[in-house]
Amino acid sequence: MKKLAIGCAIVLVVGLIGAAAASYFIFNKVRSTVAEFAVIGEVPEIERGVRNTASFTPPASGEIAPAQLDRLLKVQGQIRSLLGTRFGEFQTKYAELTRRMDEHKGTVLDAPAVVGAYRDLAKLYVDAKKAQVTALNDAGLSLAEYRWVRRQAYAALGMPVVDADISKMIEAATSGHDVNQSSHEAGGDVAAGPESNKTLVEPHRKALEDNAALGFFGL
Repeated sequence: MKKLAIGCAIVLVVGLIGAAAASYFIFNKVRSTVAEFAVIGEVPEIERGVRNTASFTPPASGEIAPAQLDRLLKVQGQIRSLLGTRFGEFQTKYAELTRRMDEHKGTVLDAPAVVGAYRDLAKLYVDAKKAQVTALNDAGLSLAEYRWVRRQAYAALGMPVVDADISKMIEAATSGHDVNQSSHEAGGDVAAGPESNKTLVEPHRKALEDNAALGFFGL
């Protein structure tokens, strides 16, 4: 149980604070709170509930289709609806962590604050993941396509999101493999993508900004 919880805690911070800070986190901050992270180990099984498992090859142009953006917004809206008032907790932590990232030029250097934020959100994150799976199934989207559309949409707005395969990172962490070998992006500068994406997403800027907390936490 302790190994599982430590692995899940690593997953939830490594995308934000990077390998070096994650090592500091692992050895100095997680020991007193590991049990609260164990619930994150449910995520791989939850994600296996996504019915659309088709592979997704992004278009070479990087352009988002209008129907893809519509489905992204639909999924995000349904996640928020299913979470209800609890979505406010994501918004609060998002504001706190992005402020710290701004203060430290794109990296979260205050490891205790990151630990506390994710410790408080562990159970809520699992509930949000369940809501995401339900919404993806209703929209007929795969996780791979959803992540790509989300990344492109926020890139067009110049906003960073966490782009990670959380399930693979959890499985790597809990099996003793290197989490940092899992592909992920977080924070920092983002390529804006094709001009057509900017034109497409601009009318939906407010909705996407209102949902930015979901993207920040990889949802």
